[in-house]
Amino acid sequence: MTSPILRKLAGFAPPGARRAVAGALVDLKSLPARLADPARRHEPWNFLHNVGNGDFQAVGVMLLDNLTDHAGLRPADHVLDIGCGNGRVAAQLSPILSEHGGYVGFDISRAGIAACRRQFAGQRHMAFQHLDVWNGEYNAKGRVAEIDAVFPVADASVDLAFATSVFTHMRMAAVRRYLAEATRVLKPGGRFAFTAFALESGREATVAFPFRRFDETSAAVDPKYPERAIGHRREVLEAAVAGVGLQVAEFLRGYWAPGGEYNGGQDLFVVTKP
Repeated sequence: MTSPILRKLAGFAPPGARRAVAGALVDLKSLPARLADPARRHEPWNFLHNVGNGDFQAVGVMLLDNLTDHAGLRPADHVLDIGCGNGRVAAQLSPILSEHGGYVGFDISRAGIAACRRQFAGQRHMAFQHLDVWNGEYNAKGRVAEIDAVFPVADASVDLAFATSVFTHMRMAAVRRYLAEATRVLKPGGRFAFTAFALESGREATVAFPFRRFDETSAAVDPKYPERAIGHRREVLEAAVAGVGLQVAEFLRGYWAPGGEYNGGQDLFVVTKP
């Protein structure tokens, strides 16, 4: 009964409060599944760290399938999860990588990393790091500028990196920095899958995502809080990929706008390091 009202009020709230309200709504929707399945009762609560809408398990399975189908996930891969949130993909990857692979996830949310460390305690192949990087939506008190971020893994140590709904909350200068860091940490032949709102002619705004011009390369739903949801011109993203020495292997349009080509909401890039 109150959900539409809460959603409307949340739209005017500061980022932290808005995400807490949205996360509480996700939690309420998940209660029947949590109560029916004891195995799901350990899942983190979204009101503490809301990383997006949707069922924790179902979304995790979908993202795992996309990594397998489009980014060539293998059990022996050393995986870097850029923006691991509260571990919904990590939960799916853990049993796959347990024998031969490895996983490092990092996030700018202390609450998200704390939830992951509790959930995966004792699993030595699963490591989690907090980076205190500034972001207007998720870490407004962060001490490290996005353009100075350093991923917490060694050079040429990663087979597969992925960033799901990360670049949709970052300005273009920060995206370029993260692409450069991905290039640094990938092994030759390594893959990087990331999602974005890749703005093109005919796919520049929708009712759900009423993007408005933010700068010469990007558009935001709310210019006051651009990191809430931000899109970048597809040609600019592709130029940034090429600029750090990566190559686009696949591009698939998501269903956020007409013309979706796979089951993800955002546009998917899979890029490789020669």
